[in-house]
Amino acid sequence: MSQTVESRLNILVRLLGVIFLIFGIALAALTASSPIIPQVSPVFYFISIIMVVSGLLAVAAKLK
Repeated sequence: MSQTVESRLNILVRLLGVIFLIFGIALAALTASSPIIPQVSPVFYFISIIMVVSGLLAVAAKLK
């Protein structure tokens, strides 16, 4: 039972990591291609970097 719960939790964390990774990359791409105020765009890039890094960490994580 514990093995099954741990396996499902690992799958869920990795799936969330992939979702964060996709959203971060999409946010960066949309920010680069949209005509937004130059003073605001670094905030969106920073948010996308945080999302990509957290997604990569979640994909690479191994829960014990």
